[in-house]
Parts: sequence; C-alpha cells; structure tokens
Amino acid sequence: MKSLLPNNPNNEQDNTRLLVAIVVSMVILFGFHFLYEKPRQEKLLQQQQQVLQAQEAVTATAPVGEQPPIENRSEALRSGKRIPIHGAKVTGSLALTGARIDDLSMNEYYATIENKGHVDLLSPSGTRGAYYVESGWTSSDSPVPDSKTVWTLAPGSKAALETGGAVTLQWDNGQGLLFTRRIELDDNYLFTVTQKITNKTAAEKKFNAWYLISRHNLPDDFKGFFILHEGPLAYLDGKLDEISYKSLAKGDKTERDGVQGWLGITDKYWFVGIFPETQEKFNARIIGSKTADAQAYQTDIVTEARTLPPGGEVEDKKFIFAGVKSLPLMNAYQQKYGLEHIDLTFDFGMWYFITKPFFYLLHFLMGLLGNVGLSILAMTVIVRGAVFPLANKSFRSMAGMKKIAPQLKELQTKYGDNRERLQIEIFELYKREKVNPFSGCWPLLIQIPIFFALYKVILLSVELRHAPFWGWIKDLSAPDPTNIFTLFGLIPWTPPAVLMIGAWPLLFCLTMIIQKRLTPPMPDKTQEQLQSYFPFIITFMLAKFASGLVIYWTWSNVLGVLQQYYILRKVGGQEVSLIHGHSERRKKKEPHG
Repeated sequence: MKSLLPNNPNNEQDNTRLLVAIVVSMVILFGFHFLYEKPRQEKLLQQQQQVLQAQEAVTATAPVGEQPPIENRSEALRSGKRIPIHGAKVTGSLALTGARIDDLSMNEYYATIENKGHVDLLSPSGTRGAYYVESGWTSSDSPVPDSKTVWTLAPGSKAALETGGAVTLQWDNGQGLLFTRRIELDDNYLFTVTQKITNKTAAEKKFNAWYLISRHNLPDDFKGFFILHEGPLAYLDGKLDEISYKSLAKGDKTERDGVQGWLGITDKYWFVGIFPETQEKFNARIIGSKTADAQAYQTDIVTEARTLPPGGEVEDKKFIFAGVKSLPLMNAYQQKYGLEHIDLTFDFGMWYFITKPFFYLLHFLMGLLGNVGLSILAMTVIVRGAVFPLANKSFRSMAGMKKIAPQLKELQTKYGDNRERLQIEIFELYKREKVNPFSGCWPLLIQIPIFFALYKVILLSVELRHAPFWGWIKDLSAPDPTNIFTLFGLIPWTPPAVLMIGAWPLLFCLTMIIQKRLTPPMPDKTQEQLQSYFPFIITFMLAKFASGLVIYWTWSNVLGVLQQYYILRKVGGQEVSLIHGHSERRKKKEPHG
C-alpha cells in the first residue's frame, strides 16, 4: 500500500541527525563512565578501604588488658629502655618500645597539698591508669612499626628531650624503608611530632599517618560534675563535640571522615590533645573498649593516604599538647600556629560570652593582688558594683513589698474567706501604694547568668588548686575541712558524709537566713514555711563544694545584705532589725491609718 504522504527529504535528514545525536550521546555517556567515573569510584573505594585498614591498625596498636595491670607505676617505667624528658614545665620519659609519650609529670603541680609528688599526667601502658600518646603509619603491603617495635636513637640525636630541643628516633623495616620520628618540646607543654619515611626501594608505596590518645580506666580524681565536662572532646568542622566516658562505656562512638580541627581528652585542669596543621583534613574517631581488666577510651585521627615515590620521602607533622589548661597559653598557640578555637578546651558553658571575660578578670586580679582568695573577694565586689542598678531596683521593690506587708496581712485576715474579693483588694493596694510585686523578679533573673558564670570561673581556675586562704582553709579547690558535728575537731570521730558541714558553709547559711529575714513574707503561709527551709537545704548541698565557691557565695551574700539593709532604711523608710527580721513603720512620718 502506498503512503498517502509525499516523500520529504527534510524528514529523512532530521531522522539521520537524530540517530547521529543518539549515537554520539551514547559514546559520550559510556566514555565518561568507563574512562572517568569508574576509575574515580574505584580509586575512592580503594582510599576508603585504606582508611578502614588504617583505623583497624590504629585500634590494634592500643590493646587493652593484654596482661594484668601493674599497680606500681615505677615498676612499669623500669620495664624498658627510655629517653628522659627534662622540660621547663614537664618531666618524664619517652618509651623506645612503641616510641610513645607515656610518662609525663607536671613540674609546678603536686599531687598532695603537702607538695609531695608531682601530678602524673601520662602513664605507661600496662598500668591501671595508663594514659599515653602514640603515632605511626599504616600500609597494606609494607611492614610498619607498631606498639611493640623497639626504636633506636638516630645518629647525631641528643640522648634526652629538653626544653627547646628535640630527639630523633629511627627504625629500619629491613625491606628498604627507613622510619624516623622527631619529637620536639617547647618552653611549656607542646610537643611537635614529625614522622618521616624514606623509600630506598624501586617501588611506589602508599601510607596513612595516624595518631592516638589512649586512656585506661577513669582518673582517680574524676568527679563527674554535671556542670563540667571531663572526657573526650573534638572540635571538628566548626562544631564542638563533648563525649562522656559513660556513653563510650556503653558502646557509643564518634566517627567523622574528611574533617578539619582537633581532638583530645580533657580533665578539670589538664588536657591532652592532637592538633593537626591548619586546613588539614583527616578521619577522626572517639571510641571505647572493655576487657576484664580495664575500660579504655581512645581518640585517634588517620590522615589521607600519602604516595611515596621510589627513592623519595614523605613527612607528616602534628602538635601534641599535654599539660595544664592555661587560657593565655592556648591563645598564644592559636595565634602562633593558626590552631582554631583551642580555647574550647575550657568548658565555659552556654554563658561563655560572660564566663570568658570573668575568667580574664579573675586572672588579672590574681596578678595584681598576688592572692587567689583576695582576688575572689575583689572580683565579687566588682561584679556586685556592675549589677548594682539591677539589684537596686530589685531591692527597692522588696522594700516596697515589706512596707505594705502589715496592710497585706490585714487584708488576708479581713477577706480570707473570700478569695476573689481578697485579690481585688490586694490589687488596689498595689495600685495605691505604686508597688509592683513582679518588678523585683526580672533584675534577679538577669543576674542568674552572671552568678552562674562566676561559679564556672572559680570551678575551672587551676590557680585555686592547693591555694590557701586565711585561717583553716588550706586548699580553695577542696571542701571546708572543718565540721560542726565534731565541734570543729574537739570530738575525735568521723561523722557520715551527709553531716560534713564546715565553718564556711555555716557562715553561708547565716547570710542566707539574714537575707530571708530582710525579704517580705510570701502571701501563702505554706510557701513561706517551705522557703524558710531553703537556706538549710542549700547549705547541705554547698558543703561538698570547693571552699573557694562557698567563700565567693558567702561574701556575695554579705554584700547583698548590706545593700538590701541600706535600701530598706533609706528608701523604704523602715527601721530594720537584722536579728529579729522585722520592720516597723516610723510613726511620726507614716501614721497608720
């Protein structure tokens, strides 16, 4: 059957062009897949496998509980050859087995208040409190040093690590690869670890560098304060992650690939961390593991794969911090090496924009006055002066409420059975006397973040540790050692922990009671009775806190009482008794009626 449509040469040309376009597109798509995308995916998969192998190798280098823990730390230090560390701020040694930084003591900080024995920050593997830093390389086709490798001093290297100096260790794998590790120490607590591989073979090699911090069991002084983070933390891609020991013990872990930043393990006063160079990307992990003898916590990083050409060298450098948390020192490192936000090793909390300036203020006053206790008192005065307008408004409102307290009581007696009428009369009284019962609340609420920030500052300051105060306080970071239930040492017995109430907590309780007596009574009798127990409840809670905090709160209450007393007398027009807690109308000026 013939077509009813005439032949159109243009249609045939269009069909030919369409067919050519389809063929060309298919060639481009298949070419892109086989020549670019498939090799790229294979390379990416290979890199992921290398990183996985590297992470498995890192985990294997930090075995936990292979042998029963050694109770004597000195015995563990004598078990192998070591390179001594003689720094300005730290003393210890490097283990030649594994080339670990695993023995470090703080020269300026003692374990006891009697200045006996320095604080041991790092301890060797095998001890119950093992805590160390280790580094190395991973490879899929070449022998690499591990935790059991015994390193030797490189020719020309110093035999001890001193301030401003370095030691260089080396190990030959016997197959054409020479591994060297240079460890430097600055004037404070910063180690610079530079790892290098020299390829003497005719083959190309690939390696991943890794670094880890391993801690076995919780530290002896771990308190687990809900208000203070102690444990692993990581600043990765602009976000701070704080991971608790408890969550790691349950099996939780953190794994991040291709990130920038730093990670480590923090204590109340000390920090051990790994700081890669700026803009360097790496894979980070924070994990936990458990055996019959120990619970281990580990933070580690694995760098991207490095290609080592025949006859060439590859190098990797990281900064290792192990020491006391000093904000000026952290800021100096941040500026010198471009390390990002390492001040976050301090747990300043959600009110950091208030806490951090207060931290600087306290340390400025310590430098000015030369005494930690005096600095706390002076800072409290300065802060009280800064918030005086807010407190003044609050106390004025309290003075007004206390002034009309007798009239409120009369209204409650007269209209006690008619709550609606009582509310109306009370509202009219507030309006007539120009008193707002809620105006005193907002200034107090605004001051809460300020006092919370001050609490954090005193809690975090290492300067309070073993710092004495006047009288019986020998350590501002420890609870008051006295106890009312032993008549402050006259009765030779040890009461239960719940009855440990020292002299400073008692002074705090007294200031709370005086403040309560200067405050107008609450309309509801039940609420008023419950509020009267509040000073005693707080005292029992506060007795377990550092004496520096108790002194701060007590002194703050004293200043508040003086301010409130002044306002009640001069502004409220009332005679005030701090002992009996009542105020009387000045009959000549304000006749009752």
